[in-house]
Amino acid sequence: MDLFIIIAILGLFGFFVIQPKYGLYFTAACLPIIGRDFYIYGLVIPIADLAALLSLGAFLLRLVADFFFANERIKLRWPLFFPFAIFFIASLFSILFSEHQMDSLYYFLRWPFFLYFAYIFVPANIIKNPRILKTATVIVFLSAMVVLVTGYLSLYGQNWQDNFFRMKSINIFGSYPFGENHNLIAEFLNIGAFFVLIIREFLKSERGKRIADIVFFLTAAGIILTFSRAGWVTLFLQSLIYFFYRTQNNKKERLAMIIFSISALIIISPLLWKMSALQSKNTSSTENRVLLTEISFQAFQDKPLFGHGNGEFVNLVGENIRFRAKYGEPLDSHGMLQKLLAENGIVGLSAWLFLMLYLARTAFLALKRYYPKLKWILPFCLAAGGGLFFQFFNTSYFKGRVWLPILLFLMAIKLSDEIYAKKNNRSTHPTKS
Repeated sequence: MDLFIIIAILGLFGFFVIQPKYGLYFTAACLPIIGRDFYIYGLVIPIADLAALLSLGAFLLRLVADFFFANERIKLRWPLFFPFAIFFIASLFSILFSEHQMDSLYYFLRWPFFLYFAYIFVPANIIKNPRILKTATVIVFLSAMVVLVTGYLSLYGQNWQDNFFRMKSINIFGSYPFGENHNLIAEFLNIGAFFVLIIREFLKSERGKRIADIVFFLTAAGIILTFSRAGWVTLFLQSLIYFFYRTQNNKKERLAMIIFSISALIIISPLLWKMSALQSKNTSSTENRVLLTEISFQAFQDKPLFGHGNGEFVNLVGENIRFRAKYGEPLDSHGMLQKLLAENGIVGLSAWLFLMLYLARTAFLALKRYYPKLKWILPFCLAAGGGLFFQFFNTSYFKGRVWLPILLFLMAIKLSDEIYAKKNNRSTHPTKS
């Protein structure tokens, strides 16, 4: 079986060397898959990271070949390089002062370092034109729809009167491909819901737009039915920003949106009551997060400058007798701030916050420049931002399911800049048109 998998992987690798864009497409299709791992000679490789690794390796091999044999000079894109480089330097200092330097170094290379090159650098250099970008966007949308359909299927057979009735992943061939935790479903649907609105803006027929609206509302309803607190908060903020921009120059449309929002709240009021009842019986989860925050703050007080080293949060939790006595196996941080504070100290946290502010500024300037001229840029911004905001409460901060949508958004801005620069150049110099 291992031999068959290796042959298949080598075949895919060769194909991606010849056609790098299909490596990107395969990676995009695998983004929501968490519960499918490959076991090869003791290595455990999630399918999404395997796809990204193959795409990365194929791209680097092609890059080396082009360096020796191509006639033209190779121009590479390095999106977000400066803010990530600052965070990498801060991480290396954290590793230097860590008690488990080799483990910390491995974690750094496996997660943030791999994240940048596999999910940001390589896709940015594969996306050469709007067609590749649109295709990757459609694939992410379709993958979100698969998550949505399986989520609705999970409701079948559940006891609707059970306090823990909710949308979740389903068991397929002995595993949960999209993860067993309902938060993982909500996380990807918070991204996917606004990918639906991106697709909507590319549809020309009114019928197609109405269908997209229905799909969006079904996706939003799916997020609500997960009963994920993080999912609800993220969806609320995404919707608030979306309605603000959509109605800022149209008072009638704003009034219609307000009436619609009030009607929606009335309709889902039974679900709001159920969420309240669910949380009153779910004190263990809240207490768990409070204790993780306490552990993080204590670790910060011990090493405030550079922290305990990348990947050390689980070890810090394992050393906490109170946590092990009450919850058993140690968990990773449920929120990127508490993780970075403990692992990388104030220096690493500041570097990461600089990256967040850089992204926020980029999004704001893009909206200011292109919206509403390019209507798709608003849902693209909210899809990327929603996945990132969710990480204040979840554990996917260094995973491609969060960062590839961000990269697609950045490339949409980049290609729009290039297209409009050409148009402005032609209009300024008519003899060149």
